[in-house]
Amino acid sequence: MVNKKLTCKNHKKRKEMQIIIFVLVLIILGAVVYQKLRRRYAASQILLGTAIISVLFIGSIYIFNMNEGGIKAAFKSKYKEIYGNEISKLSASIMQSKKGLEANEYFYRFVYITIKDKKEYVCEARNVFVQLIEDEYVFKEIKEECREK
Repeated sequence: MVNKKLTCKNHKKRKEMQIIIFVLVLIILGAVVYQKLRRRYAASQILLGTAIISVLFIGSIYIFNMNEGGIKAAFKSKYKEIYGNEISKLSASIMQSKKGLEANEYFYRFVYITIKDKKEYVCEARNVFVQLIEDEYVFKEIKEECREK
């Protein structure tokens, strides 16, 4: 059990280091680009361009988060419809793309906490096939594995 905890801590530290290095590379790249642009354009033009790029970046993050919220809400309602239980916490991640899938077909992994028989359970549903049809998510089959929290 101790080794598992240590491995988890090392994994978190490694991930933190990757994030720090990525941010440092972005800062250096931004400084180099700024220096090159400063020679050609006025500061107000650079500021305007930076503001436009920032708004586009933030907008794309917002849209991505809205889409993620949609799949979570759809899964919660489908789960309640099938099993009759509420999901209190839910994490969703898209699985690796498999060959032969259409552009609107995905495999998801859901990890969630639900209450059954007055006990909390941590459940996982892997390889849940999801189709996106316009603005509606259609789930093929949900097979869950649960353990008591």
